Amino acid sequence: MPNLSCLTVEPVGKPSGPMKIVVGLVLSVVAGCSLSLEADDWPMVKEGIRLRFPQVRQISTAQLASWLAHPDTLQPLLFDVRATQEYAISHLRGARQMSPVQDEALPNEPLQDDPLAGGIALDRPIVLYCSVGYRSARMAEMLQERGYTNVVNLEGSLFTWANESRPLVDAQGRSTTLVHPYDEACSGLLDPPFRSSE
Repeated sequence: MPNLSCLTVEPVGKPSGPMKIVVGLVLSVVAGCSLSLEADDWPMVKEGIRLRFPQVRQISTAQLASWLAHPDTLQPLLFDVRATQEYAISHLRGARQMSPVQDEALPNEPLQDDPLAGGIALDRPIVLYCSVGYRSARMAEMLQERGYTNVVNLEGSLFTWANESRPLVDAQGRSTTLVHPYDEACSGLLDPPFRSSE
């Protein structure tokens, strides 16, 4: 298993002044407001997610790709924290779909269709992803609150993975390059050739 200690998020403090406004706007868009994000906004989106979920460790797409390329190591459980229709268009090979939680969900509430209900060890490596990383970071936070100790969020999530032309499969297990654009506000973070029309 790769050494995950390098994935620890260093505390960056609370944003202040103009940065607080920018981070607030970015998180509002990622969480569902009506502004639009574009490719140039990726640094702010990633920083906003790190600030909103400071205890959640991040793994880069390059780190995950390297890990998955070494099947002789203990492989992480991959969970796609997006809606069923998003997962059906494309996902990482071997990933299981996990329904996203609402921000107001309590840590002790049962997860809808909980794929972890089968007795998975609390220290098993788990990598979560969604479209840009917000929903998966929220799920990672909840899993940590439930005692899971080796949970990481895929930074930039599926949009970054696709933008880097990394492999994806559809619901039938066929290779694809298309990704569900989530919503109009976030779709600008996904390069146009990879946007599904659904």
